[in-house]
Amino acid sequence: MTIRNEKGQTLEEFLADYDENQYRRPSNTVDMILMTVSDCKLKILLVKRKDHPFIHDWAMPGGFINFDEDMETAVRRELAEETNITKNTYFRQLYTFGNADRDPRTRIITTAYLSMTPESSIRRTKAGDDAAETAWFTISKVKQKADEKGRTSILRLDEDEKDIHIIYKVKDTARYNYIETRSILDPSSNAKLAADHVKAVNMAMDQVQNRAASTGILFNLLPEQCTLREMQNAYEAVIGHKTDTGNFRRDIRKMLKETGKTKKVSGKDVKLYSFNPMYTYLEENL
Repeated sequence: MTIRNEKGQTLEEFLADYDENQYRRPSNTVDMILMTVSDCKLKILLVKRKDHPFIHDWAMPGGFINFDEDMETAVRRELAEETNITKNTYFRQLYTFGNADRDPRTRIITTAYLSMTPESSIRRTKAGDDAAETAWFTISKVKQKADEKGRTSILRLDEDEKDIHIIYKVKDTARYNYIETRSILDPSSNAKLAADHVKAVNMAMDQVQNRAASTGILFNLLPEQCTLREMQNAYEAVIGHKTDTGNFRRDIRKMLKETGKTKKVSGKDVKLYSFNPMYTYLEENL
């Protein structure tokens, strides 16, 4: 049966009559908050812009979505172009940022993706066409104070070898059905993040820190098989402080399965474990 609209049009007739220029088109981009753990520190990849707008500011890697390209395809393409990573990379949509004035070039709506990978997957990073250089920054978010109305935190990004330090005071305020985030660049900083990227980075840190202990997200930063100590090192890198070893191992074992393999650590054979992908399903359905 042919279905017609109120004007009597079939789908084919409707599409033939549709004026795609009736509305101005915004541009769409994807940006990645790419994280790893290196030397027991949580790291984030940033690129330094070499042209206007936001020239010389540090930004998340990303780029424009081609007209005939799926968003996730664009994410994979940008990751491959800017990091050479083509596999072993977790990513998920984090948030869409679309304030009308967020970019002076034109109306640009970006979807930010949280992406995580083991350090071993990163062969090399390179600057894309619109970047002067890339760098892995150590990242931390430390809460200063909190109450029922919100919280104030310090978000730090440091690249010590290049003596680059970006520090923001971030205030997250609880509104009726959302969290309003405002940030102020600390005067001791000698660089800053481009556009509204501090909001995306701040949101990503919340996601990673809040979910590291209760879901399998932590294991995206680790090799497929690893020791309990490697897991604890990664967890402490994410949350930014030491944790009790006994409690950590008791809690983390619920997420693991034994591999039957070991590796030498300081001359001792240490068991290797892997994440049980059924953990979340089993927890939710018991």
